[in-house]
Amino acid sequence: MGKLFKPLLLLSALLIVALTVGIACNDDDDDDDGGDGDGTVPEVTTDFGVSDTEITIGQSIALSGSLAAVYQPIVPTLDAYFDYVNAELGGVCGRNISYSAKDDEYSPAVAREVAQEFIDQDEIVAFIGNLGTPPNSGSAGYINDPNGDEDTSDGVPDLFIATGVSTFADADALPWTILFNPDYTSEGTILANYLNENNPGETVATIYQNDDFGKSGRDGFVAAISADVVAEETYESTATDINSQLANLRNADPDILYVYATPGFTARVYAYMALNEWAPQIVMSYVNTASTLASIVGGDDGVEAGFQAIAGTISNNYLLDPVADAADPAIVEHTRIMAEYGGPGVGNLTVYAQAIGETVVETFEIACDNGDMTRAGVMAAAESIEGFHPTVMLAGIDITLSDTDHAAIQSLIPIEIQADGVLKPLVDEPIEAGG
Repeated sequence: MGKLFKPLLLLSALLIVALTVGIACNDDDDDDDGGDGDGTVPEVTTDFGVSDTEITIGQSIALSGSLAAVYQPIVPTLDAYFDYVNAELGGVCGRNISYSAKDDEYSPAVAREVAQEFIDQDEIVAFIGNLGTPPNSGSAGYINDPNGDEDTSDGVPDLFIATGVSTFADADALPWTILFNPDYTSEGTILANYLNENNPGETVATIYQNDDFGKSGRDGFVAAISADVVAEETYESTATDINSQLANLRNADPDILYVYATPGFTARVYAYMALNEWAPQIVMSYVNTASTLASIVGGDDGVEAGFQAIAGTISNNYLLDPVADAADPAIVEHTRIMAEYGGPGVGNLTVYAQAIGETVVETFEIACDNGDMTRAGVMAAAESIEGFHPTVMLAGIDITLSDTDHAAIQSLIPIEIQADGVLKPLVDEPIEAGG
């Protein structure tokens, strides 16, 4: 009896030690798993793209062709930001965010193929930040109604798309699509109103891209400007040369040249001006982020030379300036995240991409709290965002959405680009779109 009791006593002691160690280990894990505090992953309703370990999302963006270099920082920025969320914040809802981007070549037809692949093969829960007016024109209809039966109940969240054409924010026509950028028509109006007040009596000429992007920005501007418009020119997004259009504009001798173009074409405007010693006041769209444009214009001479060449340009902004706001805690943290998680050098586009990333995380956190991470649940979460302020946005610019309001950013601040890269605000408060 005594010989049997001693081994049993030893076994009991070992079991107690094992249980104690196991409980201690579980307690340690609880601090980092993003779960409910008891080591479990929050239980939520799911259908596509959300497992017990991952939230799968995708982005359609130009990774080849002439625009790939312009928008190159976006994908590695989102990679770095989501890696940071997974590593330091425990992911979202106890799950890691699994993000991938695919090349749509900035083509409507290819963008639709990419969307179909993401939906049918990858079974993502949502798209995020699909970039560009032409690609979104090709894919948004399919994403909202994949089987084409005119019943949009099978749509996929098309969150925070990177364009400013207001038709994409039509919640009735595209109930699964949410516009991230300020709409182009309103931007044109804001810039025209600024010139009406500060540059009265000066003549204006315009050059714009001949598509929904360019026409929207042009129409808002021309409808609001009080000055004489002495010349207008367009170019196709596939053009290889716009010198003839610029020569016509130069012959009209405007005081102000309104450029509603993507960065590659806007850079050609500056090159033509330098070559021909022509110096009108340039006013341009916010799509020409200052650091990206300066890098293209500066070329082999460097971004500093680029900033000197574009100094004095008037544009709009809604994000913190990585140069002027370098000491702001949000930019300091953004810089740290990019450095520690393999992101690109900090610039306007990295700030922009993180703003999208933060809004995506906010959406998934709301969906988790609601216990519904189905595609419909994620869309409902996005539509319930109210007063959300991404850390890298300017003060006073917040995001509020609803099932009838699918426009995320609805305010802008006119700025002047300085020779040192600083974006100097020209007004004290953000101006509301349509205001």
